[in-house]
Amino acid sequence: MFMEMYLPIFPLNTVLFPGTTLELQIFEERYKKMIYSALTTNQDIGIFCIKEGIEAYGPLPTPYEIGTLGKIYEHDPIENLFQNDVIFRINIMGLKKIKLLHYYESQDHYLVGNAIIQEENIFSQNITTEKKNEFLKEVKEYLKYQNIDNVDQLTTDNFILLCHLAIKYLNISLSEKQKLLQLSSFEERWKETFKTLKQKNEIIKQLQNVQEHRKDDYDMFN
Repeated sequence: MFMEMYLPIFPLNTVLFPGTTLELQIFEERYKKMIYSALTTNQDIGIFCIKEGIEAYGPLPTPYEIGTLGKIYEHDPIENLFQNDVIFRINIMGLKKIKLLHYYESQDHYLVGNAIIQEENIFSQNITTEKKNEFLKEVKEYLKYQNIDNVDQLTTDNFILLCHLAIKYLNISLSEKQKLLQLSSFEERWKETFKTLKQKNEIIKQLQNVQEHRKDDYDMFN
């Protein structure tokens, strides 16, 4: 059983998955204070997609209940946080899925709260080596369509990361990504991602075929 964690809550218009990274530019004063506190106390941050409200310059939004524990692994010089009109860049690594138990506004006007790690069943006999290789093929195909670099270097060695990378780049809504994060088992998430990838790749192929036929028709009459 995991203990409750007290941590700063960062509500964003994105869904971070364990193993994936997120690059952020911090410009609001309240979030600069939050990042300074996290960096100076070596504290992790709860990254939660926004359920209701806006991301910046407004009342604090309402986050979804399920998010991801994030660790800042790279950042600008910390003294830049205190300079006016300077954007502070950080990179965050997703660590574990977490559930937000309760939260409130801190005296520095950002959200803080208590969360607990949500463990998932990551082992399944249904995800065979053959299925993993089929999934890898679909991932590579889709990412090449999206012009993502270093696609050929992807392998099935870290299959969970491969699945989460695929979701990161999938052209689906935030609510759909949030639903994938909230699924109770990795196998469910993988199945849904696999199905969506196949659908996306098939649509892209069909569009490419239409474009090729149009080009052939154009060349024929010119």
